[in-house]
Amino acid sequence: MMTAMLKQLETPFDATGTAAARDECTPVAVIGGNAWFAATLEQVLHASGRFSLATATDTAAMALRDISGCRHAIVLVSARIYDTDIAQTVRRIRQANPTARVVLHLPAQHPAQLRDAMQSGAWGFCTHEDCPDTVLTVLTSVASGRISFPYVDMAALDNDPFQQLSGRELEVLQALARGWSNMQISARLGISQNTVKYHLKLIYEKLGVPNRATAVARFMERQSVT
Repeated sequence: MMTAMLKQLETPFDATGTAAARDECTPVAVIGGNAWFAATLEQVLHASGRFSLATATDTAAMALRDISGCRHAIVLVSARIYDTDIAQTVRRIRQANPTARVVLHLPAQHPAQLRDAMQSGAWGFCTHEDCPDTVLTVLTSVASGRISFPYVDMAALDNDPFQQLSGRELEVLQALARGWSNMQISARLGISQNTVKYHLKLIYEKLGVPNRATAVARFMERQSVT
């Protein structure tokens, strides 16, 4: 668990190992990920002389607590694609600390998820496959006040994920929004429960959401603006 290795650095250091002025070091809070990633990132940040690892934790609440009072701190959200609603996490962080700059650290590009995260106020993005130099480049750009989404196909972000749903998938999603159970959907649409589960899996993948509750929330939000 990342919580077990919760870390607060008392004094940031530059690349030569001498103490650096706290206002010259941008604090970075890591949410999620794993112990190996946090340890590697700490070394990279330490060597840069520009950043310090403020905390590594499992929850946004703990990360925000540890960077409370820090202006323009960077919050690096590391997650698997379907572990959480990334856009909602970004919004919650920005509401709690409006000056925080959120950078996503995800396994791969997912157009729908990235588009929603950008619209929610994310500042940057890198993947789990990116080398430390790329991650540092993204953090440096964001710390300088620049949005940084390298190697992202921006044209793909313009696609509406709801348009990717088949007619049957849209029917299943509408049934979810009515509060129907899998059994009810199966009976009313005349398909097996295994087929319902299969359609749900495809819906979650296409919308970039982790579960039925988030899928319904996305659907209702879209309905309210169309």
